[in-house]
Amino acid sequence: MTIKKLLILTLFTSFSYFLNAQVFINGAKSKIVSQGSPSISMNGLNILNEGELHLGGGEVTIRGTKDTYIEGTTPLIFHDLKLKISGELVIGTHLSVNNQFILENGEVDLQDYNLFLPKNESKLIGENSNNRVVSSGSGEIIKYYTQQNLKNENVGNLGLVFENFENLDTLLIKRGHSTLHIPFGESITRYYKVSTKKKPHDKLRIGLEYFDDEILVKDPNMKEQVWIQNNGEWNRTEANLSRGSSANGHIAKAQVEIYESIITVGLYKRLIDKALIPNVFTPNNDGINDYFIIPEIEKLPGAQVKIYNVYGNLLYAQTNYQENPWDGKLRGKTQPFGVYLYQVIDEENPLEFIEGEITIIK
Repeated sequence: MTIKKLLILTLFTSFSYFLNAQVFINGAKSKIVSQGSPSISMNGLNILNEGELHLGGGEVTIRGTKDTYIEGTTPLIFHDLKLKISGELVIGTHLSVNNQFILENGEVDLQDYNLFLPKNESKLIGENSNNRVVSSGSGEIIKYYTQQNLKNENVGNLGLVFENFENLDTLLIKRGHSTLHIPFGESITRYYKVSTKKKPHDKLRIGLEYFDDEILVKDPNMKEQVWIQNNGEWNRTEANLSRGSSANGHIAKAQVEIYESIITVGLYKRLIDKALIPNVFTPNNDGINDYFIIPEIEKLPGAQVKIYNVYGNLLYAQTNYQENPWDGKLRGKTQPFGVYLYQVIDEENPLEFIEGEITIIK
């Protein structure tokens, strides 16, 4: 189908269209619009848009057994768009979906272009670990949401969940796929840029969903941190991992400040495994277990270890702990049997902060 000069193709509700060839919208004044809700099925189609393609109603289904391309110099506008391909839908122009983008089968690569979800009801349907929208370049999903309160709402099904958010104006969310350099590591290959009309220091509880293969380093000992950048400065909070499955991936929840923000999840592996730190020792000078040993403390040469009694009194503070472990004494006197509190603090590695209990026994 080649459309040159000024041509308006009107598609009515009562018709279904099946296209099995490439679509070229050539002329700068060429226009394809719809009235009503047509059903259009494209089989093995590539679209090159140099004019205007604006389908205000109905559903367009893209089918095929190989990679499919949508390209052009002007954005394409769909009402409902359904993807049913065996390969990848590669986007080479900006794309807008006003209602539902249904991923029944296939993956979308935005490359350096944007997918717009401009209305409150605009959303992705069916995204999972196999069928989803990613971007190999700088392309982002851009979602607008206006003047409706959110309660446990996954806005646009983009994987950013808001709990009890009074949305007073326009909430703007951009989702991209690239790793971000955060303090003490890198993020997963997903980030969100969020702009709200909230006050800068209002706390908001959110959840971030992501898939297994968006994790750069697969290690069960990795700790999730939700990182948020406001005014160019990164801050983090411990994440609460509440769900994990092959279909829906992970969701990490945290309470953060959101204003003009970038949000991501960083995965960090502690240098010291707290599970290896003993919880008892016997400082009785028999040559066996006379010191409180912290395995792998040598990995933090600048760390300070502090010991407190249950009343909060500081009994011991020492750097180079591997050379000077606590012998259970204060001013040369062995302390009574019982529970004591310890802390490992490294100002250069604040994520390595550890605290726990150590018990002196006979």
